[in-house]
Amino acid sequence: FIRKSKIVNFDMAALSLVTIAAASVLGEAATRTSLGDAQSARECRYPPLSSIITENHVRELEENNIVVINNVLSSSDLRFARDNVEALGAKMDTSLNDSDVRQDRVLSIRESDEHYHGDELVHCIKLLRGIPFLLSKFDYAASDSHVVPQQCQLARYKPDGSSAYVRHLDRCNQSIYEMGLLGWLRASDYRHRVVTAILYLNAPDWTGGGELRLFDCDSDDDDGEHSDIIPSGGKLILFDSSRVEHKVLVSHHEDRFALTCWFNGILTEEKA
Repeated sequence: FIRKSKIVNFDMAALSLVTIAAASVLGEAATRTSLGDAQSARECRYPPLSSIITENHVRELEENNIVVINNVLSSSDLRFARDNVEALGAKMDTSLNDSDVRQDRVLSIRESDEHYHGDELVHCIKLLRGIPFLLSKFDYAASDSHVVPQQCQLARYKPDGSSAYVRHLDRCNQSIYEMGLLGWLRASDYRHRVVTAILYLNAPDWTGGGELRLFDCDSDDDDGEHSDIIPSGGKLILFDSSRVEHKVLVSHHEDRFALTCWFNGILTEEKA
């Protein structure tokens, strides 16, 4: 009887430890986010952006799920911003994605970073982060309640003929049943992305490859219908994170730089 009691007590202790460990893992997953200090669209208003993004651009984004705006930076701002990002090259890390998914190097940057980025690069960050305010101002219909992260992602693709990013969607649309509870909780930031904004910091007459390839959302064929966008410096691209599948082709001749910000929010269709 004593021996049986000891076994029962051991089993209960083991069960308690497993329960505590499981709760700890799930708790960590549920609170894992890069949006802890995110701001509202109104807090990120940036007046210089009003001369760049118009109501027509927002309507085009609604209709086509993507809009491309050229020459959003002056030639001097682009040149100095490019110098800024090249100086950050040594600080960039390999992407956390599997090496067979993407081969670029990335760096999370903020206006408030201790490292001085330069006025032109800070201007670029503010341009991106100011976009949700104008989406709200012009009553963007596809999503609302936008949340703006403090950080943008700077990505560099080396001109080695192999650095690329496979076809993907910026938003995670999988269900909890497909991902499992732990994976679903850890993907919280990705599950709520609604708009992607990319600003290219390359030469304005870029001919180095590295095109952004956009796919027809109704086709799974990588060789099927698509369109390619040349990553010319000063070009701004906005697209629906939940609908536009895309990939990055290999670059040649010189480093390809892109500054990206993802805005979280609520899809209008989710409210229906």
